[in-house]
Amino acid sequence: MCLDGAMTFKTRIIAGFGAALALLLCVGILSYWSVVQNTNERQWVNHTHLVLEKLDALSANLIDAETGERGYLLTGEESYLAPYNGAASRVHKNAKDLRALTADNPIQQRALDSLEPVIERRLALLEHAIEIRKQGGLIAGADFVMEGSGKREMDQARAEIAAIREEEEGLLEQRLLEVERTSRRTRVVIVLGNALAFLLLSLAGVVVQREMGHRKDAEDKVRSLNVDLERRVNERTAELAERMKDLARSNSELQQFAYVASHDLQEPLRMVASFTQLLGRRYKEKLDDDARDFINYAVDGATRMQTLITDLLSYSRVGTQGKPLESTRCDEVLDRVLNNNLKLAIKESGAVITRDPLPIVMADPLQLGQLFQNLIANAIKFRGKDPPSVQIFAERRNGDWEISVCDNGIGVSQEHADRIFVIFQRLHTKTEYPGTGIGLAICKKIAERHGGRIWVEPTPGGGSTFRFTIPSRQFSQSQRREHDELRVPASIS
Repeated sequence: MCLDGAMTFKTRIIAGFGAALALLLCVGILSYWSVVQNTNERQWVNHTHLVLEKLDALSANLIDAETGERGYLLTGEESYLAPYNGAASRVHKNAKDLRALTADNPIQQRALDSLEPVIERRLALLEHAIEIRKQGGLIAGADFVMEGSGKREMDQARAEIAAIREEEEGLLEQRLLEVERTSRRTRVVIVLGNALAFLLLSLAGVVVQREMGHRKDAEDKVRSLNVDLERRVNERTAELAERMKDLARSNSELQQFAYVASHDLQEPLRMVASFTQLLGRRYKEKLDDDARDFINYAVDGATRMQTLITDLLSYSRVGTQGKPLESTRCDEVLDRVLNNNLKLAIKESGAVITRDPLPIVMADPLQLGQLFQNLIANAIKFRGKDPPSVQIFAERRNGDWEISVCDNGIGVSQEHADRIFVIFQRLHTKTEYPGTGIGLAICKKIAERHGGRIWVEPTPGGGSTFRFTIPSRQFSQSQRREHDELRVPASIS
């Protein structure tokens, strides 16, 4: 729930700032486009002003040329020809510049096509009048001027220039309007865009402020809940600790009771078995076959009860009378078990025991020996038709030592793989395989006391593989050297 809310808040913030950024970007693009367009429009306005200036210069130069021509006609002085010649050359240059400036305007190009011949004729008439003055004097020059052809050409030139000016002034007005329009549009885009961006940022700020308020309320609530939860946890922990103490005390009392009860039952059972056997021997001739069978049943029951009580004592002593864990060579423990406790069983069964080097572990040597003894004894007891073959080896897995005892016996089905480690759980009758059903339960308790576990797997080709783990702990350097120098023991048969 909190994660979804956090994601929603994050999405809102990103969306708000993203929209504001996108809007500002659009405003920037539109503003740049408007400024560029406005700049282009202003360049066209400047272009139009330049055309108008060239037209004014052309008109002024024509007038200057005419003025120079008239001054020479009236005075005959050559000094008046200098302004005339300068103005005439500037007229040609201005006409050429106008042609270039209006190259993009077909209307003006056609107007120039009409204007240029008029200008040429007017300049030709001015030149002709000057020649007449030079040749015929003042009267001849005056007569030529009075004839009026020069005035007509000048009037036509003024009319053509006025038409070009009118066209350019119309363009100027249109372009000034366009400049104003683009400027206004730019201002509108900038103002509206900034206003919308400010609005979005303001909304994002409001959302952030509200979310911060919600989060503060939620944090206050969480802190309150944490305080309450911590109080409950402390109360529950104290309660559980008290219960654990009660349970530990109860388990201790129960184990002590089981030990005392089992120990105290030994003597009455020995008396029952002894006196029953004495009764059978002393009155053997006076008892019939049924009575002797009853006595045998009683002795056998007492003996089995003694064995069961002994096994129960062993089971209860795993947790109550175990020694502290110490550095233990598994090979030495296995040697003691094979050469002392199981020597006779190995010899009678013809069992072959093969083994790999075993590690040094932190363990209770006596309990580890009992674990080896129970597993190997079971392998010898639950054998098939072939002589027992047992292989013992160890390997490192996930930081623990995993020790395996493989046999070629009758095997254990997977459906009973967990059941066989439960106390008093037997898969066979006492007549098939004797025992109390406690041996593997003791193995399980020993493995768990050492911080490991035990399980069984089918052996390929028949039989079972019992595996148990012992956590690998740190050793001193001398212990490490001993571990690295393990010898490979020979097979025992």
